[in-house]
Amino acid sequence: MAGRRRDVWWWGAALAVLAGAVARFATLGVQSMWLDEAITHRLMARSFSGMLSALPHSESTPPLYYVLEWPWVRVFGAGAVGMRSLSAVFGTLTIIVVAAIARRLGGMRAACGAAALAAASPLLIWYSQEARAYALVVLLCALTVLCLLRGDWRGFAIAAVLALATHYFAIFVVVPELAWLAWRHGRRSRTAALAVGAVFLGGAALLPLAIVQASGDRARFISATSLGSRAVAVPKQFLIGYATPYATPLTIVAALAAVALVPALRRRDGHMLVLVAIVVGVPLALAVVGVDYVITRNVIMAMAPLVVLGGLASARTRAGGWLVAAICAAGVVAFVGVETTAADQRDDWRGVAEAIGPATVGPRALVVNPSDGPPALELYLPAHRLVFPASSTIAIREVDVLDVARDAPDPTSAAPLAGFTATVIHTSTYTLVRYVAPAPEPVFYSTLGHLSLLPGAGAGVLANG
Repeated sequence: MAGRRRDVWWWGAALAVLAGAVARFATLGVQSMWLDEAITHRLMARSFSGMLSALPHSESTPPLYYVLEWPWVRVFGAGAVGMRSLSAVFGTLTIIVVAAIARRLGGMRAACGAAALAAASPLLIWYSQEARAYALVVLLCALTVLCLLRGDWRGFAIAAVLALATHYFAIFVVVPELAWLAWRHGRRSRTAALAVGAVFLGGAALLPLAIVQASGDRARFISATSLGSRAVAVPKQFLIGYATPYATPLTIVAALAAVALVPALRRRDGHMLVLVAIVVGVPLALAVVGVDYVITRNVIMAMAPLVVLGGLASARTRAGGWLVAAICAAGVVAFVGVETTAADQRDDWRGVAEAIGPATVGPRALVVNPSDGPPALELYLPAHRLVFPASSTIAIREVDVLDVARDAPDPTSAAPLAGFTATVIHTSTYTLVRYVAPAPEPVFYSTLGHLSLLPGAGAGVLANG
């Protein structure tokens, strides 16, 4: 009988892994690629050495993900599916690793619960479908935990160094692990001591790159919103991801089920709880004193120990399976809601490009909001930057002014442009104002910038056609 029960939980975990893989791979191309992925795309278009030389001045993360993505896109292509599929592989492997951690700590029933929670997590699915480093760092941080539990110090050192080489915030996982390893085993085990030293050397080797990237201040957008709102958003987004239909009831259902699992945690789970507290709490403390990088994706490494804790708790109570099912159901509904609601997806640059269409009246100017949006638009619409003195003019018959934003206000009228007739197209994901003249009209370059739908926010001006 006991063996039959183990088989049931084993098959349940395997089914969760399969379902998680399907969710991650089946919808890779549904959403448009957005700005951050456009930056990845630009890097992948370079030679390998050119990509490495551009990283310090275009990214805020270490190079490992890009080193792996570069050969990947040469096999699977540089489209949305090809570029994102590597992250989907990492995301699927994460389900297996967290299940292995939970199995080691609490048996196959715990493994099944952890696998289900990871498979259905809208946040983990989101980053398993993005051509960025987040799915990889979650996988590698989970691997460090598994290696420590197995007593595999060499494996831990490799996984820890690779995690640090993927995302700097992996330090909040790796440093407490190093402290534990040095304290518990460093004096008695030469291999453990060497592992600690190797990780420190690997981290130190990344320091010059980190200093150069930090000087670029590319993360200043984070502090543009209040720390309190970002801190409150973290647990909500851990549960149901970002924007989704029916977010409030889904959050309530998932939160109540998660809270109901808490009494089933035990003192021996403290190491996982401490790890979660450090990964989330230390960045919050640093933000309070002015070093502010708090945003959900920067603390996403906490998701692995959290789903393990959920799996462990679910295995210790009769209602555990139902509570995990409730959290998973909320996650699935949230995921499906995102996939079927354009307004809750990534910025819709693909839709904008389709709305703009091919140039039919000769060369035209495109005024793009936000000002850093052109790389994403260029993924779907061939264009090039216009950079002229403000006093220069360009003779054109068409100007397309666009704003990609969620819940953007519907403009009742467009700003006048002498000699042009304006048409406004407003959707849930973008606004397009098209100016057309019967014959080429000279337009000052400075005037194009003033047509921005976000006054004061700046705009990128492109030529197309």
